[in-house]
Amino acid sequence: MEENNRNSNNGVLKVILVSAILAFIVGVLVLVSGILHRKDPVNSGGNTESAVESVSGSSVTESSESLPSVSGNMIPVTGIPENPDSSAAESVPEEEEDKILVCIDPGHETEQIKDPEPNGPGSDVMKQGVTSGTYGETSGKNEYEVNLEVSLKLRDELLERGYDVVMTREINDVKLSNVDRAKIAEEAGADILVRIHCNGVDNHSVTGVLCYGPSNANPYLSEDLIAKSRRLSELLQQHQAEKTGQRMIDNIYQDDMTGINWAAMPVSIVEMGFMTNPDEDLFLASEEGQDLIVQGLADGIDAYFAEFPEAEE
Repeated sequence: MEENNRNSNNGVLKVILVSAILAFIVGVLVLVSGILHRKDPVNSGGNTESAVESVSGSSVTESSESLPSVSGNMIPVTGIPENPDSSAAESVPEEEEDKILVCIDPGHETEQIKDPEPNGPGSDVMKQGVTSGTYGETSGKNEYEVNLEVSLKLRDELLERGYDVVMTREINDVKLSNVDRAKIAEEAGADILVRIHCNGVDNHSVTGVLCYGPSNANPYLSEDLIAKSRRLSELLQQHQAEKTGQRMIDNIYQDDMTGINWAAMPVSIVEMGFMTNPDEDLFLASEEGQDLIVQGLADGIDAYFAEFPEAEE
């Protein structure tokens, strides 16, 4: 009897021991399964590395760079914008598509062009393609250098203000006649053409800012273009003088400026000052002077489009 009880107790202990071992094994399996489950990107419902890549990877960066910003866009010299990415083009708001386009023409270049060209469309009067410009004896700079320095700064300022900009040139070593420059503006579809120049006369005491524009009897431009060109000249001169403190000389309206006569949009030649005057020469060549001129000209362009908000067709 006692032996039977002992056998019965041993059986129970065996059952308990086996159950405990099984429970331990099951627990280990469950634990291992949980660890594997957490490491498996498929079972976890997504790849963490892929998710990070989708935010910081090249596809998102490219699309964010192509989105429109507050500033404007540089248009290639050919006047034909680069082909945009289709997805980026779809994301551009409708109001971004009708930005004002300003063409800036830094006057002159390293080498003059002596070959003649017509003074205007259909004209028998021939003029030199491009002259050499003036020179600042005090600053030691050529006019074409100062013209480009100011023009590049004006480009950057206008881009910051939300305009689109096309440049006729961005280096000094080019071969562009005055007709070529007007054609670049026309090909680009510019709304205005602002030609940047410096002045020079034999009298070294003369200083001041003035603009050239067409006369009211200009035979090459429409009445509308004449009126707008003259107003553009007034506003550019006025705002540069206000910003720089330079005196205003009477603007000159005449019809022998090839770059004006060939323009297909409102146009003005800004004579920023006299490089033949020692003080004004240094002012035109200085960073401070150029920055003030640029602010004044940009303000003049703002004022012009406040009066004529519609883009030229």
